[in-house]
Amino acid sequence: MSCNEHAGFATRQIHAGHQDLSAVGPLATPIFQTSTFVFQDTAQGAARFAGEEQGYIYTRLGNPNGNEVGAKVANLEGAEMGLVMGSGMGAVSACMWSLLKAGDHLLADKTLYGCTFAYFMHGLTRFGVEVTLIDFADLDAIKASLRDNTAVVYFESETNPDLKIVDIPAIVKIVKDHNPATKIVVDNTFATPVLLRPIELGVDIVLHSATKYLNGHGDVIAGMLCGSAEDMTNVLMVGVKDMTGSVIGPFEAFLINRGLKTLDIRVNKHCQSAMKIATFLEGHPAVKRTLYPGLASHPQHALAEKLFHGGFGGMIAFELDCSKDRAAEFINHLELCSLAVSLGDAETLIEHPASMTHSTYTPEELAEAGIGEGMIRLSVGLEDPEDIIADLKAQLDKIKK
Repeated sequence: MSCNEHAGFATRQIHAGHQDLSAVGPLATPIFQTSTFVFQDTAQGAARFAGEEQGYIYTRLGNPNGNEVGAKVANLEGAEMGLVMGSGMGAVSACMWSLLKAGDHLLADKTLYGCTFAYFMHGLTRFGVEVTLIDFADLDAIKASLRDNTAVVYFESETNPDLKIVDIPAIVKIVKDHNPATKIVVDNTFATPVLLRPIELGVDIVLHSATKYLNGHGDVIAGMLCGSAEDMTNVLMVGVKDMTGSVIGPFEAFLINRGLKTLDIRVNKHCQSAMKIATFLEGHPAVKRTLYPGLASHPQHALAEKLFHGGFGGMIAFELDCSKDRAAEFINHLELCSLAVSLGDAETLIEHPASMTHSTYTPEELAEAGIGEGMIRLSVGLEDPEDIIADLKAQLDKIKK
C-alpha cells in the first residue's frame, strides 16, 4: 500500500506510515508485543546502537506499532518525524527535558492545561529554568518578554479551558525575528491536524495528548510530538530514552492507529454538533457567557476563521448565571453528558475546570488565567446533538425557575 505526500487527508490518515509486511500481507498492522528485537549478529547490534544502521533494538527506542503512529501523525501535521509516547504529559516533559537546561528561559501563555501549568511553574523552576507566563493574545507583551536566553516559547492552539485563539503566524514572526534558534512548541490537542496544522505556519514542534481526538475512543493514554527529524531524534534519545522513559505499549499504539483511520469523520461531526450546541447555549437565559470559536461573539472569531480549516472544534466553555453550588447541581443532574475529565471521545463529557482539570492553579492564578468558578467545559461527543441539547436544556430551565 503506497501513499504519497500529495494524497488527500483522509487517504493519508489511513495509509501513511504503513509497515511493509508484504511477506505476510496483513491488512491491519499486527501488534508487535515484544520488549526486544533479535540481531542477526553482534556487528548488526553494534551498528544499530551506533546509529549506523536503521532497525529495531528495544521497544523503549522504537516499535513497529508506535513508529507507524508517529509517521502517520507527522504526515498529517506536515512534519518530518513523529513520536508517540506513554501520555500527553510524557510528551510535554520529554520535549522540555530535551530542549531546556538550567539557566534557560521558557515563555508560555498564561492559560494552560492544569498539569502543564504545574510542571512548568512547580517542576521546571526547581531545576533552574526561568518561566514567564503572559497573555499570548497580547503580541506586544510577547515581544517585550523575549530574552536572550529564551529557549522555548510554548502555547496551545486553543487554550484549555477558555478556548482563546492566538495569532500563530504573528507569534512565529516575532519569536524568529528575535532569535531563529528559539523553539516554538504548540499543543494542538483541541484543534487536531484536521482543523489546524501549526507546522505549516512556522512552528517547530507540535504536541498532542493522543488520548483525546487522535485516538477518539476513551480507551488509551498517550502523547505525540511532531517536528523535524533532528528535534524528534533529540527528544527520543534524551527526553524519552534517558529522562522520562515515557514509552507507549504496542497495544495502545495499535488502538491509536485504528482510531486515526476515522479522524476527519469524527472531528467534522464533533464540529458540526458543537456549533449547534454552542448556539443553543448562547441563546439560553441561564447561560451568562458561551465561548466557542465558531460563534461571532467569540473574541477571536475572525482569527479562528482565518486559521482553522472546515470547523472550530468540539470543545465549548460556558458560564452559568447562578452560584457555584447551583452550577455543581446542574452538572450533577445531567443524564446524557458524562461527568468526566478528558475530551475528544465518542461520549459527551462535562467537567468543572476550577476544581478538576485546573485545580493545580491557586485562586489568584485562576483569576489571572480567566478561569472562573462558574466556568464549565463541555467536550461534545458523537451523539445526536439534539439529544445533548435536550439534556442541557432540562437542567438549564430549572436554574431560571
